[in-house]
Amino acid sequence: MAAPHGTVCGVIDFRVPVQIAVVWLVMGLSAVVVGWLVVFGFFIGSAGLVAVGMIGPFAMVFLIGTFTAKASPLTATVLPRLGWAALVSVFGLVGAVFYSSVLEASEPVDLPSWLAIPGIGVSFALVAAMLAHGLVVRLVAVGVTVAAVAFGIWLPTTMPADDAASRIAHAKLPGGVLLIATPEGYDFPRLIIAEGHAELAYVSNSDSRELDAFPRLVVRPATVETTELVYRPDSTDHVFVRRMGDVEAVAVVSDWADVEAVREFVLSVRPATDDEVRRLLPQAPDRRDRDVLARFANTWNRLFT
Repeated sequence: MAAPHGTVCGVIDFRVPVQIAVVWLVMGLSAVVVGWLVVFGFFIGSAGLVAVGMIGPFAMVFLIGTFTAKASPLTATVLPRLGWAALVSVFGLVGAVFYSSVLEASEPVDLPSWLAIPGIGVSFALVAAMLAHGLVVRLVAVGVTVAAVAFGIWLPTTMPADDAASRIAHAKLPGGVLLIATPEGYDFPRLIIAEGHAELAYVSNSDSRELDAFPRLVVRPATVETTELVYRPDSTDHVFVRRMGDVEAVAVVSDWADVEAVREFVLSVRPATDDEVRRLLPQAPDRRDRDVLARFANTWNRLFT
């Protein structure tokens, strides 16, 4: 008795997992090469640009189907193979958009950038698996897809609607950290965020101050190699630079102040507490939106309206 399509002596034909694996790998890598064009198309709401960006991935999927023709009933001949490539490309893109919606709704979780490549490729591979030879393969692909969608909808709802990390991520602070100092005799600082740096401005609330009336603390990407304090003489100010990880805290204080007091000021710089973050930074607006399906629908709605 002949073995069913996609099996050899009752065992799944090796060409089936090969086709699925190659689709996963190639589409993941395609996201690196032309993914920016597709993302830009969604960003400006241009369906035409998205279609242009998907021409290359569609061609790659068609070639994969050509070289693994025996892995699916739709890749055996040319015309059905075109339909197969279209199904994998279109529904794979739908899956990739859903995956991106889950990541956005889960912010500020900082996943490794390399995880986006296999994650996007999986959606295309699952579509290929649903169209492959072998009932078991198809059922597993459907089961994995349903479970992944359910997990993606549920995951963001487990995260708090507001926390310090989300506020810092939304503010795009240098190094992804909020540093602060709270010297005695000064009101709680005012935070000013500009491109590439953040500045804390202080105002004295007493006459017995060691620093000047308006000391400043600037946090910016590190420019010094050493973690030791660096003193940079200035014509009107004491300037101390202290590296802390990938950023540096720069204390700028009038030169009439005692230099040791300025040194202690910059040495007191530390990461802000959650309460301090809430006082200085607004709530991230998208943290209130944990609805993955709403994000997913809005993404497509912007593309066609």
